[in-house]
Amino acid sequence: RAGEESGKLSEALQLVAEQMERVYQLQKKIKGAMIYPAIIVVALLIVGVLMMIFIVPTLTATFEDLNVDLPVSTQIIISISNFLVNYTIPAIGLILLAVVSFIYGLKTTIGKKLWNTSLLYIPVVKTIAKEANAARATRTLSSLLSSWVQVVGAFEITEGVIQNHKFKAVLSDARERVQKGEPISEVFAENEHLYPALVGELIAVGEETGKLPDMLLEIAQFYEGEVEQKTKNMSTFIEPLLMLIVGGGVGFFAVSMITPIYSVSTGF
Repeated sequence: RAGEESGKLSEALQLVAEQMERVYQLQKKIKGAMIYPAIIVVALLIVGVLMMIFIVPTLTATFEDLNVDLPVSTQIIISISNFLVNYTIPAIGLILLAVVSFIYGLKTTIGKKLWNTSLLYIPVVKTIAKEANAARATRTLSSLLSSWVQVVGAFEITEGVIQNHKFKAVLSDARERVQKGEPISEVFAENEHLYPALVGELIAVGEETGKLPDMLLEIAQFYEGEVEQKTKNMSTFIEPLLMLIVGGGVGFFAVSMITPIYSVSTGF
């Protein structure tokens, strides 16, 4: 559309190809960083369910024979185990239903909005989401303005490129206020909770110097580099965090099951 409006369709298609390649590489790196944590979490859940179904009932029978008072944590584990043993098929059905509902929900408008909003409250992830959207928006604007597309049209097209409804709303507001003659930088400066503060500041410099497309491109390149580096750091950060979570879960289970046995042995 930008190429048709500017009369430079071949150049616009080349810009689209380059941008799609960058977006693809970024998504590939983010997915790659999440594969290892996902495998660990799924494996942990499977092992936990198997232990609840096959191991905990044996220990429960032992506790009943010993007629020992059980701590609250042990009672919780036994209750979960009894539910899984007595209602195995319904429990599996509920888990599958929850997974399918989650996946389907993400495809709905409301689900997408809830997911996009939740990303802005998750530590580490929220920073990557903000910088990734900033990079995509500024690169698209730079490409369009470099192709001599009018500012209002450039914002309209960029608004369609951005998927997160909160970031899209900022671009929509910017488009409306630009038509009224207000500076672009003011809109981004007022939304520093979404777009990093540097975006508004550098756009102001671009407006003052008359080199807005070049400044937008520099912003995009900077935040693309930041997102790439943070994605690498995220995988490094997640590994020890998962180890702590797994260790905490194993420790909770071990203490809950061993404490009654220890109390009986010390009583003798």
